[in-house]
Formats: sequence, structure tokens, C-alpha cells
Amino acid sequence: MGFTSLFERLEPDAPRYRQDSDADQALRRIEGIKRHLEQVLNARQGCSQSSPDLGLHDFNGVTQGSSDLVIAISADIRRSVEAFEPRIKVTGLRYQPDPDLPLELNFRLDCQVRINHKDERVQIAVAMHGRDGYTRVR
Repeated sequence: MGFTSLFERLEPDAPRYRQDSDADQALRRIEGIKRHLEQVLNARQGCSQSSPDLGLHDFNGVTQGSSDLVIAISADIRRSVEAFEPRIKVTGLRYQPDPDLPLELNFRLDCQVRINHKDERVQIAVAMHGRDGYTRVR
């Protein structure tokens, strides 16, 4: 007779717990990080009384094409990620303009993520949409 957990004994008709593969665990961890980053990067700094540094600065009124804007947003993204997402270490952040989407600012984060007891390299795309002001993380 094999080992059964308390919950399996209480609900014998429930589907059996299945251990996820390392790849499934890694994918779930990275997707969780991306969802959290999307929340952090869509917050505006100063909107949280308990954590006033949470989120990005308000860059409204700054010219879209300005290189100073790209530098300021890049620094702000790095600061926010480093402060509010401890599961990753940013090793690089690069602006990637898309001529087909001129109202969108695209960045690529090169990161290290601890997955299955070792550091893995992960690239995360951040797209700041000019139309709706929403930041998407892919």
C-alpha cells in the first residue's frame, strides 16, 4: 500500500496530485514574474501610501522621441524591477524601437532567474503603449 496524504484520504475520488516537471515549474515561475512585473510597471510612483516608491514616474508631457525620455524610462524600469521583483537580477536593459509602432516604447530586459536551484538567463520584453498608457510584459 502506497503513501497517501491526508487530503487524498479525505477525498478519495479527487484526482491524484502530480509532480510538475522542471520545465513546467520554470515556465510557471517565469509567467508569475512577468505578471508581477506588469503590475509593478503599471503602477504610478506616489500612488501607494504604504510603498511610495512603487511604480514608474509619470512621463506625460515629455516628447516621445527624446533620447532623454528613453534614458529616464530605462533607469526607472531598472529601479522598479530591482526594488520590487527580488526573484530576478537585471543584467541588461536595452531600448528596441519599432518603426511600425511609433507610439510604443519597447525594451528588453536581460535577467538571471533562479530556477530549479540554478541561475537561468531569461529575456523579458516590456512594451509601453502610447495610446492606452498600459505597459505589457511578455
